[in-house]
Amino acid sequence: MPCRPTRPTLSVVDWISHDEQAPDALPDWAHATGDVLDGKPYRVTLLAEGIVLERGGRRSALRWDEVLVPIRVDDPRRLLIAANREPPRSPWFELRGVDVPRIERELRLRLESVDHRGYRERRRSRKTMPADEVLTEVLDRRPLPGAVEIPRATPSVIRSAFTGGSVGAAALGFYGLLFGPGGMIVGGGVGAVGGAALMGGVEAVRRRRAGRVLVLTPDAFVGGLDGKSIRAVPWFRVGRFVDGVDPHGESALEVYSPDDELVARAAARYFGQPLDVIVAVAEAYRRRATGDG
Repeated sequence: MPCRPTRPTLSVVDWISHDEQAPDALPDWAHATGDVLDGKPYRVTLLAEGIVLERGGRRSALRWDEVLVPIRVDDPRRLLIAANREPPRSPWFELRGVDVPRIERELRLRLESVDHRGYRERRRSRKTMPADEVLTEVLDRRPLPGAVEIPRATPSVIRSAFTGGSVGAAALGFYGLLFGPGGMIVGGGVGAVGGAALMGGVEAVRRRRAGRVLVLTPDAFVGGLDGKSIRAVPWFRVGRFVDGVDPHGESALEVYSPDDELVARAAARYFGQPLDVIVAVAEAYRRRATGDG
């Protein structure tokens, strides 16, 4: 009788502790003096214990062991710092600016010096949640500590507001024409404002409730095979995430088992970000959740 694989006891992958908070809410180490660099829209401070990102008077403080991976994309002045941010925030910070190359170098050097093994040994552990329970929690949109959500691509709020404003202006402007040129102007203005507010609000709510292509949790990931079925796969059955191709020749995220068998696939068109970014985040999360590498 074949032996079933033993479920490992995984460490908790927490959301980062201090994300977009007031300065006085940050830990003591985040108030130290360090190198300040331009990572627009962030003011980036590199410290001995971690990195602080400031924007609009709010600050995020990440210890080095809370940074998943720095991700360089096509633009040499664009850098993503992947981290376990609580949804619906994106699971990364996006940096631009003249100091991005230096920020990336410093991040990689400091992350290489972090004793990840010692970090993992200090993290608290608990029994894993079965895959079917993970799936139920995700489908019911219940909060799972440490979960990272990759949402389905949707139109932007600004684009939706612009479309709504155009439609509203045309509709009420035409109606206002019955009362003369002045009525057309007033009707068009009211329609533009009303349409923009309505469509922008609808899109904002839609984004908060948008379908998710991939959900990474400390116990399993939830995804779909070719977008046709939704299921949860425990981490001990996952060997790697790769940038692949589906049977129709389209770019797709592919997931393989430790025995190199295809476990799941999702077409790249479903994601709102470049596939290489999604692969990097998923792989970094997998390694952090399982202690692999």
